[in-house]
Amino acid sequence: MTGPVPKCPLRPGDPCSLCQLYVTGPQDCGLVYLVMGDDALRDELVKSRKAACRKANKLPEVSPLDTTDDDELGTDPRLEGLD
Repeated sequence: MTGPVPKCPLRPGDPCSLCQLYVTGPQDCGLVYLVMGDDALRDELVKSRKAACRKANKLPEVSPLDTTDDDELGTDPRLEGLD
């Protein structure tokens, strides 16, 4: 019996191909660590995933769920005190 196959977070839909030496999966992959640790790269990854989903599902460009009214919700409480 085989275990679960880890998926590559940088290539959605693809299994982890263990493309770097001494890596056992995404949890200890240096490339995943670098991308997920950099805010700009992580934001670009999110944008490309959304674009791929829109292309696959042919969803509208702007979803009402993507936009938030900051006046209604206020500031994110998780960000308080992080100055």
